[in-house]
Amino acid sequence: MKKARIAICAGVAALALSLGGCSNLLGDVSTESAVLSSRSVTVNESLSIDSSIATPFGLVADVSENNLIRLAWGCPSVKPDKWFIYLDGQKVDETSILKQVEIESYSGNHVVAVAAVKNGRRSEAEGIEVTVKGTPAPVGNNSGLVSGSTYKIIAKCSGKALDNDNWQTAPGTNIHQWGYGDNQANQQWILRQNSDGTWKILNAYSKLALDAANWGTTDGTNVIQWTDLNNRNQDWFITKEGSYYKIINAYSNLALDVSAASAEDGANVQTWTWNGTDAQLWELTNLSNSSGDPVNPEPQPQPQPGDRGIPVDTNDVLVPLKQGMKITYQFQNHTRGKFSDNQIYIYIICMNQNNVWCYARPDGALIPIGSSDSSAWQYTLADVKNTGFQIPLSYSGRIYYSYGKPLVMWGNGNGVVLPSLSNPSDANYETYFDWLEYTVNDNGFWVNTTQVDQLGFPVLMNVYDKDGRVQQTGISTKREVIWEYFKKEMPAEFKTLASEYRIFAPCKGAFDNRTGGAYGNYFNDYVTQTWNTIASKSQTVTHPQGKFILTGDGTNLYFRCIEAYGAIAAAGQTYVIRGKPTTSEVFEGYGVLASGNPMELALEAWICAALNRHVAHMEPDAYWNNAAAYYNAGPCNYYSKFWHDHSERGGLAYGFCYDDVNDQSATTFTTNARGVVVRLGF
Repeated sequence: MKKARIAICAGVAALALSLGGCSNLLGDVSTESAVLSSRSVTVNESLSIDSSIATPFGLVADVSENNLIRLAWGCPSVKPDKWFIYLDGQKVDETSILKQVEIESYSGNHVVAVAAVKNGRRSEAEGIEVTVKGTPAPVGNNSGLVSGSTYKIIAKCSGKALDNDNWQTAPGTNIHQWGYGDNQANQQWILRQNSDGTWKILNAYSKLALDAANWGTTDGTNVIQWTDLNNRNQDWFITKEGSYYKIINAYSNLALDVSAASAEDGANVQTWTWNGTDAQLWELTNLSNSSGDPVNPEPQPQPQPGDRGIPVDTNDVLVPLKQGMKITYQFQNHTRGKFSDNQIYIYIICMNQNNVWCYARPDGALIPIGSSDSSAWQYTLADVKNTGFQIPLSYSGRIYYSYGKPLVMWGNGNGVVLPSLSNPSDANYETYFDWLEYTVNDNGFWVNTTQVDQLGFPVLMNVYDKDGRVQQTGISTKREVIWEYFKKEMPAEFKTLASEYRIFAPCKGAFDNRTGGAYGNYFNDYVTQTWNTIASKSQTVTHPQGKFILTGDGTNLYFRCIEAYGAIAAAGQTYVIRGKPTTSEVFEGYGVLASGNPMELALEAWICAALNRHVAHMEPDAYWNNAAAYYNAGPCNYYSKFWHDHSERGGLAYGFCYDDVNDQSATTFTTNARGVVVRLGF
């Protein structure tokens, strides 16, 4: 038996080592069972290599006749958090206890390896080549499955198809069951057999692999789609059970299972201990021809035309721009006959160059609001359909639009009293309304639709430059379809946010701990977990303003600046986030997450965003700015996730206050703006 050093770790000989009896765990190792030449092997592992972590040593293996490999190794005096075990480059097991490990493999030549893991990083791996005796990997499959072919996978308990939820292409998208459509690619799966007889199951639409989330090994582990990383939790044993199949995860040994044996569309798919019930039996039908190509072409991506209520063309004719004005605003009625132009009310309010709150007239005049009420500021779409609005320099602007009846707002001398979403007695509470936000100054034009507080109805916006460039943002889907998707896709507690007049943001509903909301503790445990994780190690945070070393004490977070890039950070200075935020503070970015000096405020925005996106507990430089990692597990802001999933602009949306962190918001910026066309839907 010869060792294959997968990567050489410098300095191991200088460490104080303790075998702890590891080399004797196996007794006498049979050299006859595994004899191959040394060679270098690379393992598939996302963790970064840290040369300061000692490589496992004294690796020995024994191979029995029944496809078992028994593996043991020595441990340095500085014990790692755990060890990862690999078979032919793929992770197959892990252990935090130094012990003999048994792994199974089909007969043939293999490389087994071990790497030490500490603080989210790993050592280089130590490998050994073995020859396994016993059952060989199947060349084909007695069940008749064909590697490379496309299949539909139907649950016996419901007759419904394994389905990539809402045609998503993002890693982490949930997998559930849904009635089988007209050969839809999001309900078709490509089967590819691995050398060990397991199968990779790839969605035909997204090309992502069926994956047991977070390497779960407990009943109820969620099933998602994820980038094919050749991980063991993405491999599945598929074996015949009568006229059906059972599908067993190769890592956890749990069965693919429809939750509660449900027959409903949208029922979740999970892994569960094999019990042979109809919830764990699947009908697999080959949809490919003899070449392995799908018989039916993939349909066009979502949204389907029947779901769309607002056209997405960019062929608008702009009204002329008057001298001295910066941009024009125009509005279109796409409510599909639900509301006439006379029933759509428009209000433009902003601050002028003297920081006085004003309302805008169609001719471009900004009139101080003073103590007037909104009846003086309102225009119907019929009033301005042909003229639009001329807009001069103006700041912190909002454009409100309501359907069916006017909004009730008023000036109070120093500001404007706007509609309240949290007060059921507010005059606007049972009115359909929504708004956008903008600023136009000498440096450029910023505008965005927003769901930070709510969504009343879909709005699509085209922003035109003087050179003809167009930027589009917003939502084009019909209102009733949005509501249907929301109720289908959201976890139970978030479904409570949908009402007749709007879908509320979490803290405008039952997630506000200040008002004793039923879910007011939603983020509390995750915040504590994150603060404790940060306190357990030192991490690097690379921010646009500088590079920081992040540590904590379980209560406060400390960012020590080691390099300053911008004007608000200073090398050598430590910036502090004091205390742990409540659930409401996480959702709305106030309190603990909105205090301190300018650099602390900027760091608090990052932490707030990371908490909402469920990446705050992960390595900052690897995940905080990695959009593919966002919202892949809970607790997270599923409300915000929904708008990113359903935005017309490639996943950009303003779902919470700091959604602009890592440029995920729907803000449109241009230095050459000419006009905006707002398409109002229902």
